[in-house]
Amino acid sequence: MKTDTKEEFRQLLKASGWSQAEASRQLRMTPSALSQIVRRNSPVHPSAVSLRLFKLLVWHEKPDALQASIMHEDMPGLSQTERQMIRKLRQHSPKEQRKFLRTFVNLLDLAGPPKRKKGK
Repeated sequence: MKTDTKEEFRQLLKASGWSQAEASRQLRMTPSALSQIVRRNSPVHPSAVSLRLFKLLVWHEKPDALQASIMHEDMPGLSQTERQMIRKLRQHSPKEQRKFLRTFVNLLDLAGPPKRKKGK
């Protein structure tokens, strides 16, 4: 069964406790773009990258609020590598998890945006 990414995104927004304005700031997207993703009658869906980033941001800020939301049904939609990383992360205390996630996010920021392959 395919996951409804719009509904998953709306559930993350609710779990975060953030307003749409704050969520758009956290995700570095325009409030209008976020509104189109959240609105039921809009054809716009979140990208896989935006959805994963939102999960990481909310997990970083409110790990307990996301336990059921992110990891339901053995983490559908995640690659084997992502599942493996999350399982290893779960072996540590919430405090250690937050440290690891901050470090990981900093590494991603240092790496910059992914380079696109020619012809894509």
